[in-house]
Amino acid sequence: MSNPNRIAKKLLEDRIELKFYAAEKHLQILSDMEAEGETPDNSKARLNWEIEIEELLFHLIGAMDYLLVRINERLNLKLETRKVTAINVCKKLRLKKRNDLIKELWDLSNPRNPVRSWLKILIDVTNTGTHRSIINVSFARGNTRITFVEDPKSELEIIPYLDDRIQRMRDLIDNIIRKDPSLRRKLAPKKRRI
Repeated sequence: MSNPNRIAKKLLEDRIELKFYAAEKHLQILSDMEAEGETPDNSKARLNWEIEIEELLFHLIGAMDYLLVRINERLNLKLETRKVTAINVCKKLRLKKRNDLIKELWDLSNPRNPVRSWLKILIDVTNTGTHRSIINVSFARGNTRITFVEDPKSELEIIPYLDDRIQRMRDLIDNIIRKDPSLRRKLAPKKRRI
């Protein structure tokens, strides 16, 4: 099997990796748009940025969503699929005395935590774009500095910001998976040749 086919097969067997792959592709498209001087300061370019940012966020949040589904299934939490959320999975795991598995996720997503974590902000940005309005960006220094309004404390521009959030999400998911071998990717059974 050729290398591109092997990569495609691996991605198709692991939804989490597929989601990261898709998010990184959209990040590359945004980088290319920026390199070509296409910034979201006019309607046509803004439309393209909006589409790419929303797609990237969709896949990035989707990586976590799929991990939560995997945890629900493999650790037998018995949550209905529509009720699989970070909060509900954390609560079920706490009942099973599995705080070790979800402490970091709980700290980031706990609704009683007054600090807006990077994960809460990322979910807010995603929800804004998906359900409410255009994603709020702010321009500074002659439109060369473009940032998210939802995260005013961040000093990063959009592309480095999204790159950082992809890495943070990957680290969070990898840390959770490392703590429980049953959450690792399961390969499809090998087909027998007759």
